[in-house]
Amino acid sequence: MSSVVLALPLGAGAPAAASPRSAADGRGWIQEDLARADAVGARGGAGGLRTAVGTAPGASLRTAAAPAPGAVAVFPAHGLARPASAVDVRAEATAGAVLLEARGVRADGMWTEWRSVGPITVPAGAARSGEEVGGRVRLPEPVDRVQVRVGFGAAEPAGAAAVLESVRLRPVQRTAPEEPSAAPEGESSSAPGGAEGERPADRPFSARVFATRIGHVGGTTANGHTVRENDHFVALPSRRGLSGRGAGDYTVRVCAEDGERRCAYAPVWDVGPWNIRDDHWNAEREEWRDLPRGLPQAQAAYEDGHNGGRDGFGREVANPAGIDLADGTFRDGLKLPTNAWVRVDYLWTAGYDHPASITAAPETQPVPVRAGPGMSHAERGVAAHAAAVDVVCRVPGDEVTGPQGASDVWFAIGAGDYVPAANVSGGDSAPTCREGEGEGEGADGARDGGSGG
Repeated sequence: MSSVVLALPLGAGAPAAASPRSAADGRGWIQEDLARADAVGARGGAGGLRTAVGTAPGASLRTAAAPAPGAVAVFPAHGLARPASAVDVRAEATAGAVLLEARGVRADGMWTEWRSVGPITVPAGAARSGEEVGGRVRLPEPVDRVQVRVGFGAAEPAGAAAVLESVRLRPVQRTAPEEPSAAPEGESSSAPGGAEGERPADRPFSARVFATRIGHVGGTTANGHTVRENDHFVALPSRRGLSGRGAGDYTVRVCAEDGERRCAYAPVWDVGPWNIRDDHWNAEREEWRDLPRGLPQAQAAYEDGHNGGRDGFGREVANPAGIDLADGTFRDGLKLPTNAWVRVDYLWTAGYDHPASITAAPETQPVPVRAGPGMSHAERGVAAHAAAVDVVCRVPGDEVTGPQGASDVWFAIGAGDYVPAANVSGGDSAPTCREGEGEGEGADGARDGGSGG
């Protein structure tokens, strides 16, 4: 089941302040306000959120054969009185299937990946009266803020419009032994992958994968973004690392392998290519657990005949792509003449010490990344607006005026990658660079982190 999903835009590199905890019903349940949902493919009404007609699964997926819920509703984050290690989610809907997802804020202030339960099929009779379904979503680590998104509706265009009538959640604190899940009989009570207690690594996981170009200008991505000419974002084949519209919750650093090191920092705004449940960067994958970490299923199908040479939808895999690049990232960021092998660092898989967000003006134009703290240094790539980065250190350099004002401070955001502080929101807590710090490849794991593929 594909989904057109988004998370709330979070702004400057770190999660936005969570809304005050909603009133519970005495049993720890929080009732979501449907009017506050950020919905894609749905419209509000007296009975709840109703699916719209013609919702697409995302620009990168490129197939009408890929099923998708008619809509997705994303609710504001909730601050919790005590850390929770799981979330019970209930949704009342009519027709089709329901996909329940949740995430939380890590100790370093960044979001965990989304984890899910479902899709759960709503009985046909519920088309008139609604049916509550639900399950427990276990999170990778205890969190003190949680957020829920719900995909709902029939996949078939001929299906009746579905209505999401209510959503409620209950944070679950760690217990020993853990209380039984309230997931429906026969349904999974937690998403595979990411065992409880797992912590981000010191360095981001890195893999060599095959990159293709998205194109599809004017199309809609899986998080609701309308694709522009020379756009700067990427698509990965899993909803677990899908950023919100306009946000960089999950950002990659993708580097060309053409002899001249050139990298682009870009948010994940779409799902694809080929698969939608292939989080190949995780040690515990959602699907295709027989494959090694870092090896996309499409690559295994293309090169070794995995799954009979077909993807998760049964299509014959025509190329080994594990990442799709928007036109701007592909052509201007990496200057690729054609599809190519690239090195991808999945930045959110590591802990952040000094989280920050790139701010460009205009937002459609990325910030040049330079080899040193000044305009005379060679351009080594670009950083897209909203890309979440971890500032290594700060150093004086050329004065630049940008969205954050005028400043002669430059931030090292990777191995030999510098951007002006005038184009960065956050990162002020970063220390002054020591001699040699932030210089050269491998300084932050961009070239010598975990590898796969």
